[in-house]
Amino acid sequence: MTVDSADAAVGFESSSDRPSCTAMLVAQLAAYAIFALVCVAGWLWGIGEAVIVVVAAAALLAFVIAWPLRADVVARIVAAIAGAVSIAAAALPADILGSRGECIIIPQASLQASPADACAADGVLALLGTAISHWASTALVLLALLIIGGFLRQMLREQRTELVRSLSSFVLGGVAAVGLGGWVIVARVLRQWHDLVAAQPSGTMWAISTGSVWILCAVAIAAVAALVAMAFVSRQWWRDVAIDSPNPAPWLGFGLLPVLIFGLAAFAYAFALVTMV
Repeated sequence: MTVDSADAAVGFESSSDRPSCTAMLVAQLAAYAIFALVCVAGWLWGIGEAVIVVVAAAALLAFVIAWPLRADVVARIVAAIAGAVSIAAAALPADILGSRGECIIIPQASLQASPADACAADGVLALLGTAISHWASTALVLLALLIIGGFLRQMLREQRTELVRSLSSFVLGGVAAVGLGGWVIVARVLRQWHDLVAAQPSGTMWAISTGSVWILCAVAIAAVAALVAMAFVSRQWWRDVAIDSPNPAPWLGFGLLPVLIFGLAAFAYAFALVTMV
């Protein structure tokens, strides 16, 4: 499909009506900046975790409305549901997940459950580890359901035209929505970091070994490399985009897509941060 025909499919009468790639990249950078600002604000100033939940919900709504993939109502609904479940699972308070201070993920506890008094030194970290485990499990289930549901949906179609494109759009949109929960987890980890530092008499940060610092730096470098790579891919993809029906702002959807997916990479960094403590 040529660029002109792709523009017509999106709803642009000519290439001059098509928003520039710059607009899409600006929206992408702005979304990264908003998520990063909210996460850092919790770390530096103890901003409430409810803020990241509102930001994640707004991003999910914008993504579903400005759907950048195949114009499919079912795919949008599934992505909205998956994103809402992911955000809710990430924001759920750890103390109502059935854990009484169980030292899940905390290395010093050897990953074994123990009474609350035995985990007193870990305090909030133990509950935070439980919250991370709960969201990770929920995300894995959601991703598995997306893949299974995508294949079942294609098998039930009478005419399986554009099979690969339809399946990939269905799964990719759902994966992006699930990634929003990762941003919520990152904000929770940084917020708890702020609380723990404030509670220490010396006001120092968590004690992290030199080896752990190098690992965290390596993870951070890999995350930044992934961010740059996804920005490049989205730029190339936008130039060749062809959407079946007009959408309100496909450039916004394309800008948000890598940001939402990057939530999974951000979660990996938060997970490494907690386990290295």
